[in-house]
Amino acid sequence: METIPYPVTRIRDVASLAKTSVSTVSRVLNNSGYVKAEVRARIEAVIAETGYVPSSLAKDLQRQQSSLVGVIIPKINSYTSGEMVAGLSSVLSEQRYSVLLASTDNHPQSELESLKLFREKRVNGVLLLGTELSEAHRLAMAQMPVPVVVIAQDAARHGISSVLQDERAAAAALTRYLLSCGHRRIGLLGVHEFDIQVGVERKQGFLDALREAGVEADPGLMIQGGFDFQSAARGVDRILDQGRAPSAILAVTDRLAVGAISRLAERGIVVPAQMSVAGMGDIDLAAVFQPRITTIRYDYFQTGARAASLLVDAMQGAVAAAQKIIMGYQLQIRDSVRTVGG
Repeated sequence: METIPYPVTRIRDVASLAKTSVSTVSRVLNNSGYVKAEVRARIEAVIAETGYVPSSLAKDLQRQQSSLVGVIIPKINSYTSGEMVAGLSSVLSEQRYSVLLASTDNHPQSELESLKLFREKRVNGVLLLGTELSEAHRLAMAQMPVPVVVIAQDAARHGISSVLQDERAAAAALTRYLLSCGHRRIGLLGVHEFDIQVGVERKQGFLDALREAGVEADPGLMIQGGFDFQSAARGVDRILDQGRAPSAILAVTDRLAVGAISRLAERGIVVPAQMSVAGMGDIDLAAVFQPRITTIRYDYFQTGARAASLLVDAMQGAVAAAQKIIMGYQLQIRDSVRTVGG
């Protein structure tokens, strides 16, 4: 073969050097049709010598689709989001899909804008780790021409496949554990109820367990706020200002539990000697924070992986009807809760 005097970056360059047509080279690259053995050998020799790599974008345009999957997450520096992205990426990369990531900073409007962007980018499918499911979200997902799978919110009733945690049962299990430790006056650090799973389902699980035990919930001890440390501090102040302090606080996230323990320390209250605190999620900090936090463990990596597998099946036509997958949980008993009374 003659010496090649320039970089080969186009399929027409390969065709010229192999003395054949662009369509014949395309059939070899895509293994999509008959090519004479001697012509195939000539083309493969050119590719080997030049190191030519076909443009994935060009191949996508020929197929009228992309190899991209749009992924929407609420917070790029969140442990939960990171684990889920790691899980879904492990599945998508194995199937040769690339991830186009959008972080919305917990803003529902940004989720809607990301869905519009992904529609314009002609992604193959969308994974949405949503903060809420409004009517606007439902309409935006219904307008997507590709499969959508929602993570951490229940969209199955809208005909959209969903993978979520068993939030209500998990919160009830954690509350039962607090009750088994002798706690009867328990505060709840919650979040706003537009987040159905964390704001509503975890609160309902808390109330379910109290009701089963015949313990009356004190509305003054149930605080709603944001997900950050400042919200936890404000919530603790409001709980303590009620007058008679609870013996335990259930925070609906570990991040809120960390914020609560820090604020209690600032107010001279030692955890768990003077007050117990439990969280939910089992983020990496929960096992090393002092005291180590009693919490509910969710397998976020597998949650992401299951959602991605469901999306791949849908993109490949293997799933027709919407599915709803509920993941399991584990109670992690550590140092932040002590037994009282009795």
